[in-house]
Amino acid sequence: MKLKGKTIAVTGASGMIGVYICRSLLAAGASVIGVVRNPAKADFLAKEGVTFRKADLNDPAALTAAFQGCDAVVANAALYIVQKSMGAWDAHEKANLDGTRNVMEAAQSAGVKRIVQISTFGIYRWSVLRTLTEESPQLNGAKRQGGAYRATKQTSEALAWNLAQQLKLDLTTLRPTAVYGARDNNCLRPIYQLLRAPLLPMPSIRFPVVYAGDVADAVTGALANDVSIGQAYNVGGADIQVAELIKAIGERVPKKRRIFALPLPIGIRIDNAKAARDLGFRNRPFAEGIQQVLKEDQLPRYLAG
Repeated sequence: MKLKGKTIAVTGASGMIGVYICRSLLAAGASVIGVVRNPAKADFLAKEGVTFRKADLNDPAALTAAFQGCDAVVANAALYIVQKSMGAWDAHEKANLDGTRNVMEAAQSAGVKRIVQISTFGIYRWSVLRTLTEESPQLNGAKRQGGAYRATKQTSEALAWNLAQQLKLDLTTLRPTAVYGARDNNCLRPIYQLLRAPLLPMPSIRFPVVYAGDVADAVTGALANDVSIGQAYNVGGADIQVAELIKAIGERVPKKRRIFALPLPIGIRIDNAKAARDLGFRNRPFAEGIQQVLKEDQLPRYLAG
């Protein structure tokens, strides 16, 4: 699909990854419809050219109306709750599983055939013994393996593939590793909290993290290349020591923190070769990505003192 002049709907456009997806699509010449519950949450995107339509993942009629006139839908919205709670399973299933069904069926009802779904590498059975490829064994989400988020993302991607076949939709799924970016409440905020301590000793394993802007460009690459239809792609970062990641952030704050790492010779590795070939995926070095993030976040204030 040539993106210039096309209209693309992005669910969860006001979220961390969604903002980057909108910007990447705008840069490619597309018109972007942000489908969100609260447009005021990302009014800065409206100034950049995004048009908002209000809809909830659990409101099929509103989703169908929001997708009218669009050439493709990026199914990005999902729920990720770090802390455990009594209602965590129900909340994740409602957003990630029921939400997937509603988005796919609404797209079909609105006459939209092309879908890109943001999944996660969390659907795999992680192992330090082998590199994860798109064919690696997956969790059994139906048996709640991996916790509420990973399990419901596994079942939601499986559901998306089944619905794509039933509804005759052209689907691509992307499986990012841990994603960091500006306005990040999941990956970076815990690190910002850790850096409040003046001394930080820690063991460290290798783990892949990826810049949200690179994931967003993979979305654009998938829509631009019809070879991606019917395919799943790993879009992950190079595996780096977690302590080195924290050090890279700590070196960019005014008040230096002393971080002592105990590197361990184990880690999670992921193969991005397929995405690099078909989508033009590039995983920028962490030092480059975090510099962009801290510039946009204007450095959390409690790290400046």
